[in-house]
Amino acid sequence: MSTENIDQQIKLYGQPLSERFGAVVGAYGITQRRLAEVLGLSAPMLSQLNSGRRIKIGNPAVYERLVMLEQRAGTSDIEEVLSTVEKSQPVLTTTQIQTGIHGESNAVSALASVVPVAELESALSALGETTPTLSKVLELALREARHHESAAGLN
Repeated sequence: MSTENIDQQIKLYGQPLSERFGAVVGAYGITQRRLAEVLGLSAPMLSQLNSGRRIKIGNPAVYERLVMLEQRAGTSDIEEVLSTVEKSQPVLTTTQIQTGIHGESNAVSALASVVPVAELESALSALGETTPTLSKVLELALREARHHESAAGLN
C-alpha cells in the first residue's frame, strides 16, 4: 500500500477508500464482492482501490453509488437499498467527484456543531431540490447534529 496513493485518495475523497468501503461493508453486512457488484466495479478493481494500489474511481457513476450507499446506511430494508443502488444509473461529473462531500468534512462538522437541529431542518426544507449539493451538506450536518444530540442525551 502506497502512502502517497492513500494521501491522494484522502485529497480526492476526504478519507482513504478503504475506510469508506469498510464502513459500507459493515453498515450493510455484505462482503467486498457484493459491494463491488452493487457499485458496478470488478472485485479486483475494488481490491486495488481498497489497498491503495489504485487511487481514483474511474467511473463517476460508481462513486455516486458509493455516496448513495453511505447516505442510506442504517435503513431498515437493506436488500431494497442494495437493489435500488445497484440498478441506478446516476450521472455525475468528474468535477463533482473532486469536490465530494463526506460526513467527516470540516464544513459538515462545523455546521453540525454551531447550527441548531431545528434551524438545519428548516434550511433543508426551504432549499428542497433547488440546490442539491448544498442540500446534501445540510442533510449530512443534520444527521451529525442529531447524532450528537442523541449521544449527549438531549432528545
